Amino acid sequence: MGVGISFWVSLWDLGLGVWDLTSSLHQQVRRTIRRHGLVPPGARVLVGLSGGSDSVALTRLLLDLAEHGEFTVAGLAHLNHQLRASAERDESFCRLFAQRLGLPIVVEAVDVRAYAQAHTLSIEDAARRLRYAFLERVAADIGADRIAVGHTQDDQAETFLLKLMRGAGLTGLAGIYPRRGAVIRPLLDVTDVDLQAYLASQGEPWVEDETNDDLDNPRNRVRHVILPELDRAAGGSTHPAIARAAGLIREDGQWLDELGRERVRALAVRTGNRLELDLRSLAELPPPVLRRVLLLALRAAAGTREVGLEHVEAVAALLSGTQGGVDVPGSRVELRGGKLVLLQQGAV
Repeated sequence: MGVGISFWVSLWDLGLGVWDLTSSLHQQVRRTIRRHGLVPPGARVLVGLSGGSDSVALTRLLLDLAEHGEFTVAGLAHLNHQLRASAERDESFCRLFAQRLGLPIVVEAVDVRAYAQAHTLSIEDAARRLRYAFLERVAADIGADRIAVGHTQDDQAETFLLKLMRGAGLTGLAGIYPRRGAVIRPLLDVTDVDLQAYLASQGEPWVEDETNDDLDNPRNRVRHVILPELDRAAGGSTHPAIARAAGLIREDGQWLDELGRERVRALAVRTGNRLELDLRSLAELPPPVLRRVLLLALRAAAGTREVGLEHVEAVAALLSGTQGGVDVPGSRVELRGGKLVLLQQGAV
C-alpha cells in the first residue's frame, strides 16, 4: 500500500463480498481463540496497538467478537519506540483510532536505542523487551486479564524460517506461541492479505511501517525474497504449511519440556546458592531431555541473565569430565563428588 496511511480499496478489485469476508475471518479468529483457550469467559483484554494493519484489524475483530458478551476489550496501548521519522505519525493515528472507537488508550514513548546500548542488546531485542514490559504494566494498571497482540500466520512462517537458518531446536522452531502467560495471539491462523482485505471492506485505514521494505533486515529478506521463492517453487502459498509444521513441533517440544521439568523436580537439590544434580541420573537421560534439564537448571541459577544454547552445550561437554568447570551467566558449574554443581555468583 506504500508509505503513509492506507485507505480501503474497491471490493470489486478484491473480488470479495463484505459479508463473506467478515463472516469467515471472524469465524477463524473465534476458532483460534477457542482451540487454544486464549480468552476465558469474562476476561478483560488489552490490545497492543501499533497502527499497522494487523493490530488495527485485531482491535476491530475483537470488538466485534466481544459483542457476544464472552469478554471485554478493556483498552488499547501504544508504545512509541522513537526509532523512525514516522513514529509521531503512528502515535497520532493510534490516538485518533482509539477516540473514534470510544476506547481508552495509554501511550508512552521510550528511547529504545539508549536502552539497547545501556544493556548491550540489539535494537530488535531491546524494543521487544520494552514493549512487553509496557504492555504488562498497562494491563496491571487497567485490570486486564489478557494482552492481545497482532502476530499473523505470515509472522509465524517468517519466524520459523529465521529460526531454522540459525540452527534452532524444537523450542525455536515452534515459532510464535498462541499464548505466553497473559499475552495472546488470536491472529496466528490469519494472513496479512486477509486482514488488509477485511479492513478494506470496512473502510478502515491503517499506517504502513516504511522499514518493512528494508532488505538489510533479515526478517524483511525472508518476507520479500525467500518466502516468495518458496511459494513459486511450491506453486502456491507455503505459509499455512510452515505454520502447521511449527504447530506440530510446538506440541512435541512442549511434551519434552514437561519431561525436562519433571526430571529437574526429581533431581535438583538446592542448598542456599548451590544447585546440585546427580551425574549418574543425568547420564541416563536421552539428549533432548538432558538439554532441557540443563537449561532449566542454568536458568534457575542465572536470575535475570540470558541463558542460551551455547551455555547448555558447554555444560553438557563438562559432563564428559574433560575439564573441571565452566562459567555461565550467573554461576560457575563444576563436577564435585558425583554431582554437577551450580554455584551462583557470590557463592562459595
